[in-house]
Amino acid sequence: MLLWLYSAVLLGLLPFFPVVKFAARKRGNVTLLSRFSTSFPEGEEKILLHVSSVGEATSVKPLVRALKGKVAITVFTDYGLGRVKKLYPETPSRLLPVDIYPVVKSFLKKTKPKKILIYETEIWPSLLKAAKEQGIPVYFVSGKISDRSFKNYKRLRKFLKPLVDKAVFLARTEKDAERAKEVGFGRVFTVGDLKLDVPKPENLAELHIEGERKVLIWGSTHPGEEELAFKVHKKLKEHFPSILTVIAPRHVGRAKELSPPGKTAFRSKTKRISKNVDFYIVDTIGELASLYRYADVCIIGGSFVPGIGGHNPVEAVLWKKPVIMGKFCNDFRDVAELLQIPTAKKEELPELLKNLLSNETIYNKFCEDTFSSYLKQRGVTERILESIGERG
Repeated sequence: MLLWLYSAVLLGLLPFFPVVKFAARKRGNVTLLSRFSTSFPEGEEKILLHVSSVGEATSVKPLVRALKGKVAITVFTDYGLGRVKKLYPETPSRLLPVDIYPVVKSFLKKTKPKKILIYETEIWPSLLKAAKEQGIPVYFVSGKISDRSFKNYKRLRKFLKPLVDKAVFLARTEKDAERAKEVGFGRVFTVGDLKLDVPKPENLAELHIEGERKVLIWGSTHPGEEELAFKVHKKLKEHFPSILTVIAPRHVGRAKELSPPGKTAFRSKTKRISKNVDFYIVDTIGELASLYRYADVCIIGGSFVPGIGGHNPVEAVLWKKPVIMGKFCNDFRDVAELLQIPTAKKEELPELLKNLLSNETIYNKFCEDTFSSYLKQRGVTERILESIGERG
């Protein structure tokens, strides 16, 4: 009864959802009709992997690679779908149908997935009920339950427990595992955070820096963070006159909007940085992960301004580089804690960087501690594959 009430409420709210407006209003190629479509012939007899949006689409890369040819992907947002199609062009993908019971029941009957993997924790009641009825195993991989979600799930435990009691929850942390048990998941195991299994880039971007210089790389920056990078550069230049600041905006189109207070070079124009260049702007796509290897310190963007949540620091840690994040790294706080990555306020950053760059002993210990923590935590993909019966 509650499930039908949920479906009725969801149907009534559909016109107000920003991602599925009525009247055939489009975002990309997405209309309301695509939410009710249940066809997915390319996904038949495959493992169905569901991700939420853009960030999650990137995080599942190790798992998609490991399940190459066996997996099809569903995404909640149209922006996420665009990202998935770009990242995994050979993997079948589509939007997840609207979570109304008859719709998802039909979708699963037509698609006949071997298993359903839900990345992190998106609980779709109708999908879970239909999968349970059709005997399709469901796994929550790299599962997490935030403070806010935990409170809501506990209130709905009587409703949720029959839907998740047969599902397997493969938790990121012991804390997430304990919460999953309280919510009603019957089988819970801790495997770690899939974000830790980011692979090193296959193609290495080249960069030639003239002279012996301290190099700061600000990766995936957002509005407000470039200005912070300029201020930090100015203060550190008093102690390190030849310091070089490299900035890679998260959205490349913003690169031309930046106005650094010093001589500037752009990645699209040159791969050689002369001694008199203060700022190097990375206005190309897909090179940041390998450029991190040229840094003395990597500073992760999206974490010094609210509302973003930060970006994955592991791409920098892979190169055994010291990494610093801001206080607003909510989406990656657990990863930062596991890898002993410090989180700093804006005003703390210049002094922290000065001390780090001035003291070789502290610098080397920082690199060793972070990298050794990473080595202990990696291997999440293998643990997930073993748990879902797909290893080898």
